[in-house]
Amino acid sequence: MSKEELRKRIEREPQLKKDFDFLVAKTGLTPEQLLTGLRLDCNLMKADRQTLLSKERAELWPISEATLRRTVKNIRRAAGQIEATNETEFSPALPKNIGRNFTGLPETLRSYAGEVERRVNIWAAYWKRKKSRIPTLVALTRQHSLYERIRSSTGGYHQVRLLRLVNAAREVEGLPKIEQRAFTIWLNRFEKRRKETQSK
Repeated sequence: MSKEELRKRIEREPQLKKDFDFLVAKTGLTPEQLLTGLRLDCNLMKADRQTLLSKERAELWPISEATLRRTVKNIRRAAGQIEATNETEFSPALPKNIGRNFTGLPETLRSYAGEVERRVNIWAAYWKRKKSRIPTLVALTRQHSLYERIRSSTGGYHQVRLLRLVNAAREVEGLPKIEQRAFTIWLNRFEKRRKETQSK
């Protein structure tokens, strides 16, 4: 749907149409490829390693791994303290409707802590594998992005024209516009990373 909206927007605005036709002619991309690239890559600025790691970490760990491991340790410590308390005159009297539940509380807490720890260990291993793949995914995304396709086919980014089209795509996607200076800085970094990757 947003691709169709973008197509109509470009057709309606003469400057965007001129920019679009220029890039189609210069790059050899089909209009469909250019539209798809604009839609998919208009927020590529946020596809850096750190941003993706943060986003993935927040989704995978709503409570941080360190906090969960501390919680497990604290629960086990509390279980030991409850056991020690139960062996003194401070052990609470058991109401009739509770029965012997207080005496089993330390074991219940240890069992709970063990189950939380088991799950944390599973997710930690999964996160380690996922985290190790993110730099490769970022590199591949950049390598096959619209920006790289334009640069490799024309020798430059045509950033003024490209930015107008990117901003049109961003508006259609509900994202804020990018200022020319910010886009230039990002493209310079994009180019620097490309050269660093090539030299390895």
